[in-house]
Amino acid sequence: MEAIAVIAVIVVLCIVLGVKAIYLLFAAVILMAAGFVVSMLLLAFFFVRLLFSKKHKSVFSRIDQSPRHKFRVAFYKIDGTEYPNIFPVESFLHSRLYRTDREYTVFLSRNKNFVFDRFACITCTTGTIIGISCAVAAVRFFIS
Repeated sequence: MEAIAVIAVIVVLCIVLGVKAIYLLFAAVILMAAGFVVSMLLLAFFFVRLLFSKKHKSVFSRIDQSPRHKFRVAFYKIDGTEYPNIFPVESFLHSRLYRTDREYTVFLSRNKNFVFDRFACITCTTGTIIGISCAVAAVRFFIS
């Protein structure tokens, strides 16, 4: 929310100072492209981490605040040890998506600090595939 306010103040200052609208539009496109690149790199980084993690059977334990971040995550027990999920918990249908009576397959990271549950695997995989395909399409568009 603060970022939107900062961008609005910068746009108003640019308009008052007489910056042409085409430059503001160009800056907006550059800002969106930078956000896309950062998002794609982050998802690709987590996808590589997912590839080097080990598959384990686990049981869903609880949903609580992440020990390292401000968002809520799902915790899974593997051999009596509880590990947090890497991504935030899904915000809907908790009782259907996270059940304690069922065994889940998760991927434990190499440093054993977190797990990738099925939702994190789907997010990393589809995000990386879509990001790479969009990047290839953008490069082909600008080359031709």
